[in-house]
Amino acid sequence: MSTGKLDMAEECLLHAMDLSGLLLLYSSLGDADGITKLASVAKEQGKNNVSFLCFFMLGKLEECLQLLIESNRIPEAALMARSYLPSKVPEIVALWKKDLQKVNPKAAESLADPNEYPNLFDDWQIALNVEATVAPKRGIYPPAEEYMNHAERSSESLVEAFKNMHVHEEALPDDNEDAVDEVADCYPDFVKAIFLKHRTRPKIGLSLTKLDHN
Repeated sequence: MSTGKLDMAEECLLHAMDLSGLLLLYSSLGDADGITKLASVAKEQGKNNVSFLCFFMLGKLEECLQLLIESNRIPEAALMARSYLPSKVPEIVALWKKDLQKVNPKAAESLADPNEYPNLFDDWQIALNVEATVAPKRGIYPPAEEYMNHAERSSESLVEAFKNMHVHEEALPDDNEDAVDEVADCYPDFVKAIFLKHRTRPKIGLSLTKLDHN
């Protein structure tokens, strides 16, 4: 690899079944096909750490979640669902309760399901909207040459970006549609899509009011 003979390096790593080395090589090259194949091989060999990283880099979050469940890492699966796949949280909470019931019934009962207690989950509806809007774009892998277009992207979460856009919109005059569009244009396309979909003030206001009062 140090001499730039990457094809030979790949062949050697494949023969040696050096999955960590292949992960380094494919991720450095941005080789989505290679990472996809590696994910399958790693899963077959029980190398769940490598498999998980492959799926995560590919945006295959459902596969990541399933891998955690199959590995009996239910608490980790719940945390991942809360962060990346909120629509899956009720399902994972049910599994977690069932598993925890075996050792600590009282603790199991303390686990909250967002379908029953949405007031315990901040910005729950917004998170669901963000997930649904971003999901179709997770399988799109921009080329490495576009890196600089994303390098300065804000580190705020998608939920924070959506909420900030709403705050900016509230500060604008009611009839200033061009200004609203300018605010939306300051954010990545997938956040902009969520914002414009829910831009009607009464609808957003009611949604946030429900979140605040639950």
